[in-house]
Amino acid sequence: MSWIFHHFAWKLLSLVVAFGIWFVVMSSNPIELPIDVSLDLDLPSGLMVANDVPDKVSFRLAGSKFFLRTLANSLDSIRVDLSKAKAGRTYYSIDKDSLHLPIGVKVLSISPTTINPILEAVDHRSVPVRVVKKNALPNGYRLVKLQPIPKNVRIKGPRSVIEKISEVSSQAVDLADIPASLKWEVPLVTSHAKVSFEEEVEPKVAVEVEPTDSNFRVAGVPLRVQTSKKFSVKPEKVALFVSCPPNLIRTLTPDQIKAYVDVPETKAGTYVREVRADLPAGVRLVRIVPDRVQVQLN
Repeated sequence: MSWIFHHFAWKLLSLVVAFGIWFVVMSSNPIELPIDVSLDLDLPSGLMVANDVPDKVSFRLAGSKFFLRTLANSLDSIRVDLSKAKAGRTYYSIDKDSLHLPIGVKVLSISPTTINPILEAVDHRSVPVRVVKKNALPNGYRLVKLQPIPKNVRIKGPRSVIEKISEVSSQAVDLADIPASLKWEVPLVTSHAKVSFEEEVEPKVAVEVEPTDSNFRVAGVPLRVQTSKKFSVKPEKVALFVSCPPNLIRTLTPDQIKAYVDVPETKAGTYVREVRADLPAGVRLVRIVPDRVQVQLN
């Protein structure tokens, strides 16, 4: 027993200090603190949740500020063990025992107090993609490609949902909004939150257009800003789609085309202005990309 009294003074001092810290913490004014904790569901193999279930639980706790702050920083998630559940509706209660609370901390409220997942078998299906279009192509363009990739997609989800899906529709492809590259992609999305794709590469719709025989693209046209102030402009160059006889396009260069914006304002600031163009005789403007630019007056 001699070890008890070895360095007894130091041991006694440590005990007094520890008690003092505990007393200060426990006697401090209690506070209330709301905490949101995420829910992680452990599901049986081959089953998934078919209905909307909260992904977090809101707790309102009361206790010493020290303990509550420490607890808030240490909480990660609440694991809900449904690994033994069967297909159908199941229930899980959330109470104060879901959190490992230190002494002096109590739960004032919990929301929600129960979750009611409906478990269904995971189903798989291959369905075709329907491409949805909006607006017409501008004059002077023709459609080269409008193709879903892949044409049929594999989907998975709750059986009751998958059984009702006969096709997947793309987001609306706006044919009037043509980028400077003349090529773009539109991603596919499922219309149901519980349904996902089983594809190695993200499904999409590939779109490509090209000017008709008499239409041409002149890239890298310097943009002029008509202002008396110092300025910066983004972008500094634009692309013009023009229509003209094929023999004329061979002699048409960017320095023969004037692209400009008017900024009559004199106050420093940022302005968005429409791009205009002056073209040689016999050349007709089809489109400017971009058609608006940002000018910063200093």
